[in-house]
Amino acid sequence: MKTSLLFGIIANSKTRVRCVFCGVYIPKANKCIEQHLNGSKHKDNIELMTENGISFNSDILYCKPCEAYLPDTESVTKHIETDCHANWVAAMDDLVDGEFIRLNSYLSSESDNVFCEVCQTNLHCTLQNIEEHVNGLSHRGNIAERLKPLNGIFNVDNNDELWCKVCDGYIDNNVPDILEHIDEDTEHMEWFIEIEDLIEEQEISIVNYLANEFEKFAYCNKCNVEVLCNAQSIEQHVNSEAHLNQFS
Repeated sequence: MKTSLLFGIIANSKTRVRCVFCGVYIPKANKCIEQHLNGSKHKDNIELMTENGISFNSDILYCKPCEAYLPDTESVTKHIETDCHANWVAAMDDLVDGEFIRLNSYLSSESDNVFCEVCQTNLHCTLQNIEEHVNGLSHRGNIAERLKPLNGIFNVDNNDELWCKVCDGYIDNNVPDILEHIDEDTEHMEWFIEIEDLIEEQEISIVNYLANEFEKFAYCNKCNVEVLCNAQSIEQHVNSEAHLNQFS
């Protein structure tokens, strides 16, 4: 008799069952099985499966990233700690970091594809495919366009240049220079570090300030007031009695 295949429980002998997800044996009693299914370890392993591309079919676990069936002795937790799986995760995380590529459907075993939000396209999920895509000219251009309103960068009458509101300076209007300015310009990065440190957990938004060329204010959602979007004004506001009272 097979018991609760949906939850990874299969028969092992007349007196016990095995949880494939957790790699443990359980007495074949409804109370024991139910207790295990409701336990935190089992629930954590189910969540890990959906985050790591591991599915359960025909009494066995299969890892899509590793393209391998897991042996009976290997639980979900044990597998994701292996070099093969950990190396794939590290390589994939490095590839998609900041690239607006969603892995959810692939890792939850709903699809063999990942989705690139900026290009609005599905990609067959292999490291090689994704690497080629994120390094392609079309994707790099789409990334630059997506990042401009998040970084206070605007078009000007001179199509050869762009204006950075954060730095009050001009950038050559090409993809490499835009991305280099966002990722490597010291003044640009330091402004974001300082402002984001000030507004962290303060319910202050700078989204409209960055997206609108003529906007001068950040907005405090806690106090429902505008604050000049510079470090000095924001620091004064977050330390003001009126703002602090909203958190008491």
